[in-house]
Amino acid sequence: MSRKARLYELMVKRENIELRRKAEVLNELISDQDVLRDLDQKLARMVEENQLEPGPQSVQTLRSKAWYGREMARQQEFTANRLEFLGQEIVTNRNLLAQNKNKERIIADKALEHRKAVALDNDQRAETLMPSKPHSRRF
Repeated sequence: MSRKARLYELMVKRENIELRRKAEVLNELISDQDVLRDLDQKLARMVEENQLEPGPQSVQTLRSKAWYGREMARQQEFTANRLEFLGQEIVTNRNLLAQNKNKERIIADKALEHRKAVALDNDQRAETLMPSKPHSRRF
């Protein structure tokens, strides 16, 4: 194997490893986003459940509902911001993954072209080295 062919092979392997690593990161981001969506839905249900009920209530009940309401709203805002950030990160990582796939494909194509060129060169060299057969005349 020529030095250039080996270099192409190593470049393809490197891009393949990088591609797998980026795919794992993307899968982790997507799973984090799913977990945060579930948390956001739970917080929304808890905010609904924490609404004031009709009728007389004690001051302590009103205070605790107000405090819990503020805490849940804060957590909901945090999850909304985090979901927005994760959405942007997922888009960015998908673009990077597509770029890596394209780069790997280009390198693999160059490696294939190099192998074909080397094979063609070897065939031509073999043909030139073969002794030509004398043409025999048959009467």
